[in-house]
Amino acid sequence: MRYLLALLLVLPSTLSEEEFKKIQPEMRLKSKGWASLPWRATLTDARESALREKKPIFMMVDTGNPIGFA
Repeated sequence: MRYLLALLLVLPSTLSEEEFKKIQPEMRLKSKGWASLPWRATLTDARESALREKKPIFMMVDTGNPIGFA
């Protein structure tokens, strides 16, 4: 997914309306289950909330350039 968005940013604008409509749902973050989880700015905040609410922590970690280039 991240690489698809990166390609869309650097490739010439040759994406047809039909192709765009096909990939548009994948670009909507709200359609992803994890996007409805409450976010915390720091791991410490997340740990405190998890302990208080007796819920697990879902942690998403990524490294490197955010658009996928080295």
